[in-house]
Amino acid sequence: MNDIDYYYSYAEVDLGQIRKNLENMQAECQRKIIPVTKGNAWGQGLVPIVSMLFNKAGYDITAVAQICEAIKIREAGFISQTIMLLSGVPLHAIPYVVKYKLLMTVFNRETVEILSREVKKAGLNSFPIQLKIDTGLHRAGVQPAELDALLEDIKAAGNLEIIGIMTHYTEGSEEKIQKQYDSFKAIVTDLKERGYQFKYISSGCSTNIKFPDEDICTHIRIGWGYIAYVDDIGYEYFYGNKPSLSLRTFITNIIELKAGDTLGYTDTVLDSDKKVACISMGICDGMYRRQTMNNGPLLIKGKHAHYIDAGMDQTIIDVTGIDCEIGDEVTVYGRDKYSDAFLGRAEVAKYSDGNCSILQLYLSDRVKRVYVDNY
Repeated sequence: MNDIDYYYSYAEVDLGQIRKNLENMQAECQRKIIPVTKGNAWGQGLVPIVSMLFNKAGYDITAVAQICEAIKIREAGFISQTIMLLSGVPLHAIPYVVKYKLLMTVFNRETVEILSREVKKAGLNSFPIQLKIDTGLHRAGVQPAELDALLEDIKAAGNLEIIGIMTHYTEGSEEKIQKQYDSFKAIVTDLKERGYQFKYISSGCSTNIKFPDEDICTHIRIGWGYIAYVDDIGYEYFYGNKPSLSLRTFITNIIELKAGDTLGYTDTVLDSDKKVACISMGICDGMYRRQTMNNGPLLIKGKHAHYIDAGMDQTIIDVTGIDCEIGDEVTVYGRDKYSDAFLGRAEVAKYSDGNCSILQLYLSDRVKRVYVDNY
């Protein structure tokens, strides 16, 4: 058993597999990869993953969604690397962009005014920013028709240097994505002709790795495809990548029950004799309630058990016909502890809402992260 101290469940993260996944994707892509580590690195642990990216995988940039994520990286000692903010920043948080030297996404006048003021207060003559263009996702970004006015605001500020430009594609039809790209390309081409120079020209995400935009883009932002990859329908073979996380917990009690007995908060009535077990992980740990209430699967010694009822801290499972005992490890998904069996998140997600990523995004800090490197 891994050294998990006093924790009741743990996520085993294979850092070597994450590096392999990145290498597989970079081999298929002409643009440089910007690895995204938002959402606590998709639940796998922000600082350990970023440490691997910077110290072993050779990256000098990562992208996160929020300033609180970026601060954790800076406070871990990574001072010189570029940290790109993908999302809009609430106005009250802009001073921290300057304090921690973050590459902020800019797309409105209000942000420009406050950021410029904070740069001046910090005694800096120049501060790097990147533009975000709304080409059709209509979530965040400057509208193309309003870009010139924004550029005038930035110029008037006098202390903001545009070093990047980005957009993000919708998950709509190929025709719609192509239209977005054509719009982005036209804007980037026009700005270059007007004398703007960009260190970072990025678009898309993991699903766009084969999209033919390398003629204008220098980078692509890659997230789930390298760190949270799962062989979901349509992605059974994704550049040779494999999942990097296995989630496990422990049996703390076993009870033999008769048909007609009830159990759990739901007062479930058993339709036959069953052997049930209690495991030391619940909704507060990130156990997704839908998968438990729909009798989703888990692994014990290579065999499938099934959920019966879930609580905040403990979950009841059906272990009828399975040779198990108190103290045994249970695999919620990933590689079985005792055999070669593997339970993929795609299979588990069938018993919830079909979303594979959310299963690990929900993992709380009560779940110990344990790191191995099977490169």
